[in-house]
Amino acid sequence: MFDLYSERARQVIFLTRLESGARGAEMIDLDDLLAALIVEDQNKITDALSQRGEIGTFIGLTTHQPFLPPDAATSLLENIQRSLPRSQSIPTSADMAISPALGETLAAASDLKEKLQSKEVTPLHLLAVLLAGSHKWVQALRDAGITEEDVLDVIGKEDQL
Repeated sequence: MFDLYSERARQVIFLTRLESGARGAEMIDLDDLLAALIVEDQNKITDALSQRGEIGTFIGLTTHQPFLPPDAATSLLENIQRSLPRSQSIPTSADMAISPALGETLAAASDLKEKLQSKEVTPLHLLAVLLAGSHKWVQALRDAGITEEDVLDVIGKEDQL
């Protein structure tokens, strides 16, 4: 399923699973995906992995120009993390189910890739799909000036490169 995802998008999915397991979630959900998208966008994956006890050199991590404004990203990430329930962590070796909403989001991101004729699903495809929905954090993104149209515009420009 993830073979048509960019390396960065796969890193988002990996971090989504890692974070949801660390907080002891029953399943991987949209809050986890959005938090991972913010972390990846802000070039903070190494920091997040280090906080989870993963140390060393992480192959394939590249820095890029963040899409989200740093202040908005920090504030939103803190609010998401503060709102998520915590319980005993789930080992990374254990399988975790994904929520129906997350499954629909991943499918919609693949559909968007096809519709836009993009080479691969990127983190921005995932963000655009989230912004098209009614997830509880969408309004906070919009309040920060982040719209689906802006994301789609950037995807279009990246696809032309």
